[in-house]
Amino acid sequence: MIVQDNPERPDRFVMTMDQHTAFAGKLAEAFGNERFDVIENTAVRYVIAHHDAGWKPVDAEVHINPATGFPYHLAGTPLELTSKTMRGSPDFNAAHHALSGLISSMHTAGLLNGRYGLAPPGILARFEGDKLAFAEKVLADERARQEELKPLAGSDEPAVWRAYKQLQFFDMLSLYFHANGEGQRGESTFPDVPTACDGDVAIAITEGGDGTYVLDPFPFAKDGISISFEGRWMTPVKQGEDSKDIFAATDVSTQTVKLSAAA
Repeated sequence: MIVQDNPERPDRFVMTMDQHTAFAGKLAEAFGNERFDVIENTAVRYVIAHHDAGWKPVDAEVHINPATGFPYHLAGTPLELTSKTMRGSPDFNAAHHALSGLISSMHTAGLLNGRYGLAPPGILARFEGDKLAFAEKVLADERARQEELKPLAGSDEPAVWRAYKQLQFFDMLSLYFHANGEGQRGESTFPDVPTACDGDVAIAITEGGDGTYVLDPFPFAKDGISISFEGRWMTPVKQGEDSKDIFAATDVSTQTVKLSAAA
């Protein structure tokens, strides 16, 4: 899950990975203008909206971090839980389409190796001993999977890498909103976003007021578009309480962000 950091509140906005990827899918649907191509390939749109599907059975168990009383945040989830998701997401997407599975497998590999150079060093850099050996095995297995899926994907290598970079943009932009609450997001930059005619560019985002965020260059079809995502406002779960029952009984809420072009 993702536990949104917001030091101004005692509770936390908690999202399942399904809710995270659903928002990424909404971003993909809104993407595209004269400079950025609309994402028309349905297999690419599918994997963007389901790229973390392997988390679903883990999220359903609502594992609580004893140090916080909240569910484990994405980056702090123990390896014995995340190990179930690394292969699960490519398995899920490959069952839909070979191209979806290929890009999902690249996403898993990218999280291990720093998104193929698009981000700081990945999970491998934090592991040692048995954990490192396990992660290296996952990476080798996913590379083998990719070789099996490439002939079936129906896209050439440049198109595959283009789709992978697009997924990384939607994932990282979603995490920008999901990992921190309003007023805590500040500025960020997303590198290597493919354009229609002038290569890859870095897109900068700046938090304004009243839930408005300025992107430069602006990659969406409509300036001033508002997009919502779902989650639950949770208070810490006490020892002995049933986390699954509490999570299920907590109402689903929404947060909305407005995306605008630079003046």
